[in-house]
Parts: sequence; structure tokens; C-alpha cells
Amino acid sequence: MIVIAASGRNPFQAYGLLFGDSGLIPGGPAWRREFAELLIKSAMYIATGLSVALAFKGGLFNIGAEGQFWVGAIVATFFGYWSPVAHTFGAMYIALGSFGWIAQLLHGAICIIMGMLAGGAWAAVAGYLYVKRGVNIVIGTIMLNWIAWFLITSWLVIGPMTPPSQTFTSGTFYVADTAKLLRIMMPTRLNTSILLVLLAAYATWFLLYKTTIGYEIRAIGYTANIGMEAPRAQGINISRRIMQLMFLSGALAALGGTFFILGMQYQFPNTAIMGYGWTGIAIALIGQSEPMGVVLAGLFIGALRTGATSMQVANIPKTFSDIIEGMAVGFIAMQVAVRYYLVKIIQHRRARRDPPADQEAAA
Repeated sequence: MIVIAASGRNPFQAYGLLFGDSGLIPGGPAWRREFAELLIKSAMYIATGLSVALAFKGGLFNIGAEGQFWVGAIVATFFGYWSPVAHTFGAMYIALGSFGWIAQLLHGAICIIMGMLAGGAWAAVAGYLYVKRGVNIVIGTIMLNWIAWFLITSWLVIGPMTPPSQTFTSGTFYVADTAKLLRIMMPTRLNTSILLVLLAAYATWFLLYKTTIGYEIRAIGYTANIGMEAPRAQGINISRRIMQLMFLSGALAALGGTFFILGMQYQFPNTAIMGYGWTGIAIALIGQSEPMGVVLAGLFIGALRTGATSMQVANIPKTFSDIIEGMAVGFIAMQVAVRYYLVKIIQHRRARRDPPADQEAAA
């Protein structure tokens, strides 16, 4: 509020527009549309947040969620319009009549699965370079981000995936109607992406806390800063688990990319779609790398991004929502720092109050 007031704007009006038009508060003539847009955007943010959070649990910083998002999006686009697949499900849609939604469900599932496999494989490359060649995971994922971006935007989107009749390239072919995600609240664009990402969040939680793989991933993450002797002593195949972790992390980021195409854009545009993967890092931090926390953080960021457009009506820059997001991340970082120093202070006081046994014996 201080920042907004210092810029000469009314902070109460700004926050009223930001949260009043975010879809969080029921009521108003446009509430259904705003609520739908909130959930559509949040689904993508939650997916990339889960991707980064899962990697954090294993002690890895997957900064490549952005590139994995693009890879998932472009592969979902391809399988969404590719003639053999599109024609098959188009014919099935017509043949099924009133049950045509089954064809739409199957075609969308194929696009999502293929996109997730591609994103997971892309992230696994960075995992392989890390465990086999010692390439820092941050450097490896950043490198793959740029490779993915230029491969997609400088070749695929303006080349083989562009309709030949287009004089102005707006993007790739549009996906077939059967590839689009089923809508669940007409006449808005709200689709099954929010249900799928909640299922992914539950699956992530179950993997981490109810399976052997999840236990081993967390064990690796706990000892990442002090060495891997303890996990090795437990018989954990660290290289294999890191490869699996990166694959799963990339698949979750790619899931967000498939939502972008199949539930929102319907083609891969030739304009930049940067930001979803980077925002996933902030969401993972705000959510404390816990699946439920990531869901809540994703809804929070989705509300900010949905309501930010309305702030411009009051001549308030949309960037103020970015300031709020940055402050949220900053408070989380401060919490970690304060907790660290409090532990140090408590340990120091205990050491002074209770000297070691050998010192007592010497005295």
C-alpha cells in the first residue's frame, strides 16, 4: 500500500480492483468469467510450481521448467493437429454422436501424455549430464531452456508446423476440436485442466510421502548439502533417482504447457509465452515445496495475474501485482533466514549452558 500511495494512486482502489476482479470474491456480472480465468491460469502455475517443488524435494534446482513447459506445449500442439491422429478422433467423434465427448477425452489425453513424456525426456537430459558428466543442474537446465526456445520459435513455429497458406505467421496449425480440453462451466473457457492439476498435486504428494521412491528422493534432498554418504549407506541408487526425479519434474512442467495449448491458446503462437516456468519457482518457494502449499500459492498468483488487468482501469500499472508477488517470496526467504539464525542462537545458548561432558570431567 505504501508503494502504491507513494506513486500518487489510491491504494484502496487498487486493491479493490486487484482482488475484486480476480474471481476470488463471488458476485458481480462478470464473476463467472473472472473465476474461470482464475482457475485456467492457476492450473498452469500450479503445474510448473509442482515441477520446481518436486525437484527442490530432491535437492535439485530445476530452473528449466520454462523450457520444459514449451516442449510440452509444442508436442501437444503437434499431436493435436497431426492428420492421422486428428482425422481418427474426428471420425470417432462423429460416429459416437452424443457420446462424442469420449473421442475428445481420448484425443486430449494422448496430447497430454505425449507432451508430458517429451517434457520429462527433455529434463532428463539435464539429469543425465548432472549424474554422468558432472554438469551443474542449473547450468544444464538453463542451456536446455535456450535450445528449446530457439528450436521451437526459430524453426518449428515458423517452418514445418506453420500452415503453408499463411502470409502472416501467427503461429502453428490450430489443434483439432477433439484435442481441446472439455469445458466444465459454460459459457466460460473453464475446462478440465484445473481438475487434472489437482489430481497431479495429489499424485505428487502420494509419491513423496507414501512410496519408497518418494522417501529416497527426500533422503537425497535432506543430505544434498552435506554429501551423499547417508543415502548411499541405505542402498539408494542416487543416479537413478535423480534421473527419475528430473523426468517427473519435467513432465509436470510440460503438463502446464499442454494446458496452455489445449485449454487456452489452441496453437503455439509465434509471440513469446515466457513466464510460466519462472513463475513456478516463486510458487514453489511460497508453497514451501509442499504440494498443498503449491496449490494455494498457484491460486494466489493466478488471482494476482487475473485481477492485475483491471488495475489499469484506474491508471495503475500491472507491475504492482509483480511487486506483491516479489514481496511474498521475500517474506518466505526472510522466514527461512530468521529460522536459521534462531536455531543458531538457541544452539549457542545451549552450548554455553550445558558444556560438553569432557569439559565437565576436566573441571
